[in-house]
Amino acid sequence: MRRIGAWLSWYAGLLVLWLLFAGTEQEVEVIAGLCAAAIGATAAEVVRSQGLLRFRVEGRWVGRSVLALGRVVPDFVLLLRVLPQRPRGSFRTLEFPTGGERGIDAGRRAAATFAPSLAPNRLVIDLGEDGALVHDLVPGAASEELL
Repeated sequence: MRRIGAWLSWYAGLLVLWLLFAGTEQEVEVIAGLCAAAIGATAAEVVRSQGLLRFRVEGRWVGRSVLALGRVVPDFVLLLRVLPQRPRGSFRTLEFPTGGERGIDAGRRAAATFAPSLAPNRLVIDLGEDGALVHDLVPGAASEELL
């Protein structure tokens, strides 16, 4: 029963993503989304059942991801303002402890990669022992913290 629930969760999430990215409700796109979501959910469940997809996400990380969505519009306006000047982006290394092999550690690394990259000014490139390598298109406009 747990596998069916997990498969249905993956299926619903992937279908919603497909429909959001497609941006239309045409019958062909909906059918393609249903098929793609079924394939993706099956693949995710196979990987999860083999123990290769172990992570746990805490609610506060989800909250910070939602807050990061609030940076999308201000960053977009900032980029529209500075792009005619052709700014030179910068790579920086931010402190971020990446250690641990537990599911919670993997979830923290996933959240630290995903959430800051939602806004258009920052992209998390890599998480390593030295910290997090990020690229800021407009240096100094983004937060010094990942999570």
